[in-house]
Amino acid sequence: MSKKPTLASMARIAARSEKEFIETINGLFDRGDAQECFEFFDRLNIPRSQGAEALLEPIEFFGGACVTTTYTFDQEAKLSKGMQKFLERHERKIRWHAGHPSAEGVQNVLLLFRAAIMVTRLRSQRLLLLLASKDELTPDEWWQARELMNGTYQSFRKFLTHVASSWIDAVRSTMDHQDLNEAIGPFYEFIDDQVRALEEVRERVEERRSELTVLPEGHPPVKPPLYFGGDVLGRGPWTQYWKALNSKAHHFRESVG
Repeated sequence: MSKKPTLASMARIAARSEKEFIETINGLFDRGDAQECFEFFDRLNIPRSQGAEALLEPIEFFGGACVTTTYTFDQEAKLSKGMQKFLERHERKIRWHAGHPSAEGVQNVLLLFRAAIMVTRLRSQRLLLLLASKDELTPDEWWQARELMNGTYQSFRKFLTHVASSWIDAVRSTMDHQDLNEAIGPFYEFIDDQVRALEEVRERVEERRSELTVLPEGHPPVKPPLYFGGDVLGRGPWTQYWKALNSKAHHFRESVG
């Protein structure tokens, strides 16, 4: 009987290439242990670019148990914290590249952003899965769903701001325009696609919200608040959120156009 791989060994494997990053995380969710998934993302890194990554090839997303296995609201909240720590570590790397722009760093930035897109897509898919798991929620469960959505959407906005504003402006000042265009190519299409995916998830969450019921203890059942509660997700802040995302995505396209 083969020995079960440790989280440390799985993290090392996942850091070798994007393909192994995806395969390892898919395999981890197949094991079905929410605590293990949290610990894995809490320590996970991704590889420095080595020139062999197909950075302009279509992005492969997580599948299988990653988008079918249902955890409890408490477990999902903890898992999301692990994913958030993973993204925050890599936000810091993007900020470093913005402060040290170079032709050699372009591949690494694109690799980091591809991983951020993949994890953001996973977080949003798991939010939909979680909201589909129950028709009646406690106030705490609705609060947790709100926090999951806020964290997912705000984290992507921060990542996009670092890449499509701070970094792209800095690297343009150090590289020949044609060389930068060749290095980045149509990468903006991945950004545009992720913005559209977030818009679709937002619509699906709103559809699901209209079907859900919240059960406050000692009070009659109520519909979840229309604004979904949270820092970004009221009607006014939503307008500002999409304006910010579309502005950054447009700036990135124009920077390499």
